[in-house]
Amino acid sequence: MDEGNVLAGGVDKLYEIQEALLELAGYRENYAKLEADEENNSKIIKSLEKEAADEVASTVRKRRNEIESTYDKQLDKIKSDIKKIRSKRDKRKHKKVSERMDAETFALREENHRLKLEAKAMAKQNHVPFYCNTKLYYALYYPGFFSDIVIIFFALLITLLIIPCGIYFYALPEEKIPYLVILYIATVLIFGGLYLLIWNRTKEKHGGTLKEIRKLRHEIAGNNKKIKSIKKGIKKDKDESVYGLEDFDDDIKRLDNEAAEIIRRKTEALLTFDNTTAQILTSEIRKKYDEKIAALEAENKEIAAKSEQTDKMVKALTLKIAGEYEPFIGKDLMTPDKIESLINIIKAGNASNISEAIQFFRQNMM
Repeated sequence: MDEGNVLAGGVDKLYEIQEALLELAGYRENYAKLEADEENNSKIIKSLEKEAADEVASTVRKRRNEIESTYDKQLDKIKSDIKKIRSKRDKRKHKKVSERMDAETFALREENHRLKLEAKAMAKQNHVPFYCNTKLYYALYYPGFFSDIVIIFFALLITLLIIPCGIYFYALPEEKIPYLVILYIATVLIFGGLYLLIWNRTKEKHGGTLKEIRKLRHEIAGNNKKIKSIKKGIKKDKDESVYGLEDFDDDIKRLDNEAAEIIRRKTEALLTFDNTTAQILTSEIRKKYDEKIAALEAENKEIAAKSEQTDKMVKALTLKIAGEYEPFIGKDLMTPDKIESLINIIKAGNASNISEAIQFFRQNMM
């Protein structure tokens, strides 16, 4: 249609243009709705896919954990039983080791008891003061062991340092060096005199008896060393056959075998679950969602086809309007409302054709 024909047209031509615009608007609205429906369906499909994946993961994890828990409870029970048996075994071994120590050191302990009674009787028979038959006395007057040197060291520490310094710092009203010197002299005189007094009253008078008692004490010390060596050897002895622990060992071995069998069966059960059961569970769960997803995907295919057809209509009408009407009327007037205004202008007698109606509209209504 040429320029003269469009602009020379009247109300009928405007109705034709308005109808084309309304039809285009309808197609565009329908196309937008179809696009929105397709997008909404896609979101629902995505949500269903995630829901299905989450349910699969949750169910598979739960069922797998249940399998592990079942076997682990059995393993924990066996481990608890093994722990109890080991505890009883250790108690039995400790008791048997103690009994073995007592048996193998019995003669030496009896010998020591006899020697102690002999020393006590010898001291009593010869009227030796009771304090002479003590470790402290023999450490100070007849040292012969390393422990005696330790006792002498602490005795000197107490008499030459702790006592005088304690009195000097905590008992005297004031601290003066002369006081400390006097305290040291007094301490040396008192304890030195006491030491010599005991020496004169015991060693000079009962020297022979004390030496005999010392021999007995040395024999006791030697026996104690042998006892210690025997006990140490028994503790280091790896041979447990003499303690009668076979029943405990058999029970532990049996439980260890049961635990190994449960672990083997657990491994097999988990492999079966991972390779077979999990796939079956996944398939069953997916069935609930696949029908919904398939229906939505089919609907989207229909929507896509309608959208494609609608889009073609939108393009065709857009090109028709742009090619046949817009160049004559102007893009700014190509709306149903403004075309309605042009129709009313002609109907009111203010214009006889579209060209005059446009001129009137631009002069009076814009």
